[in-house]
Amino acid sequence: MIRWWRRRTLRFRLAVWYGLGGTLLMACFSAAIYTFVARRMARPLDHALRRDLTEIETHLSVGPGRQLLWNGQPIQTTARWRHPWLEVWDGDRNLVARLWPLKDAQLDTLPFAPPRGRENLSIFSVTSDLRLRALSVPMTVPGAPSDWTLRVLRVHQRLDDPLGTLALIMAVALPIVVSLLVIGGYAITRRWLSPLDEMARDAEEITAKDLSRRLTVENPNDELGRLATVFNRTLGRLEDSFAALDRFVADASHELRTPLTTLRTVGEVGLRRSRSVQEYREIIGSMLEEAQRLQFLVERLLELATAEGGHQPVRREPVRIDQLVSGCVGELAILAEAKSQHLAVDAIECVAQTDPVLFRQALQNLIDNAIKYSPVGGEIRVSVNALDGRISVSVIDSGVGIPQEQQERITDRFFRAGDTRSRRRGGFGLGLAITRAYMQVLGGTLDFHPGHPRGSRFTLTIDVAA
Repeated sequence: MIRWWRRRTLRFRLAVWYGLGGTLLMACFSAAIYTFVARRMARPLDHALRRDLTEIETHLSVGPGRQLLWNGQPIQTTARWRHPWLEVWDGDRNLVARLWPLKDAQLDTLPFAPPRGRENLSIFSVTSDLRLRALSVPMTVPGAPSDWTLRVLRVHQRLDDPLGTLALIMAVALPIVVSLLVIGGYAITRRWLSPLDEMARDAEEITAKDLSRRLTVENPNDELGRLATVFNRTLGRLEDSFAALDRFVADASHELRTPLTTLRTVGEVGLRRSRSVQEYREIIGSMLEEAQRLQFLVERLLELATAEGGHQPVRREPVRIDQLVSGCVGELAILAEAKSQHLAVDAIECVAQTDPVLFRQALQNLIDNAIKYSPVGGEIRVSVNALDGRISVSVIDSGVGIPQEQQERITDRFFRAGDTRSRRRGGFGLGLAITRAYMQVLGGTLDFHPGHPRGSRFTLTIDVAA
């Protein structure tokens, strides 16, 4: 049953639940109306019984020998009694007197004894077409060991006809109303869920070869519209990822083709004629240089793939960030000296729980880029700051900076901004991409800010406690 139910469409299940809920609500509403009407129709008769009780208590009394008195005069039980109708029962639930104009022989059943010691409302059927409504109250009799019971009776108006008609109307109307609820609920859910069908049709037309299509959004403010908007954003990110993958394949192919072409060209040139040993050495040296460049590119690609794929092992330990920064600057100072650059460090003592190897490699990439793209005699500053449980390491160069329109792509793979970051500078445009991947593994961030009036500022930020 559960499997069958789960195979039904959403609009079918909504319509069924709508119908069941409507049936329950209508049934409760009908029962409440029926009870209310029945009580309202019986209320005037109860008031009449209370008036009769007041009149009886005013005129009725019990004399010596359990004789009933009306206005102090003995009641003739043999005489035909008109009004009000009453019964008197003693403490042992024995009938003392029954005063009404009915003859016992004409009745099918007689009223049974009322409960003692408390007020009670009851209904009796004495014949097939006559019902009596009775109000019983305790009655104090002087000299009696226990209270007697006085019961006042009136003919119970026939409520069966109006209540029966009401019940019939409800019984006939309930299925009709429920059917209308189910049909209306199905129509409404069909209308409201129609965007889902359109979204499904649009989604079927979206393929890996055409990610430019988007789901139709009729109302961006309702739940389905927000769902379609989220899917469209996801498709946009997926399209960007496919485009980035295509660019990566094209760029990687281009970067790999250059050294391979150089290797083949140098080899073909070397085989065209016989050469001296020195010439062959130079040719082989050129080939080894390109092979080394090719090996370096492959290693950087593997390094980037390992970091972005989440397979980079992380060994966190307490690290003195200021000492690590000073060590990196000392290792790369020789490169800065070759260009007569001034490499300065401004660090405060701080400790973070991180992987020293990955963080050192990320920082080395930034310092190496700063040395490459700063002019001869330029200044490079590395500063360390700690604030609100986070440590930031900034590398500020004095180069020409990065054009504003290219700043969003600086961490893309194989991206080199402007002429100053071309292949003549060395590298493949993977350093910042690898640095960003390392910081993601460490739970940190890589941020870029343009320098003033020139240059660039790259900042690594990590938490003190990972």
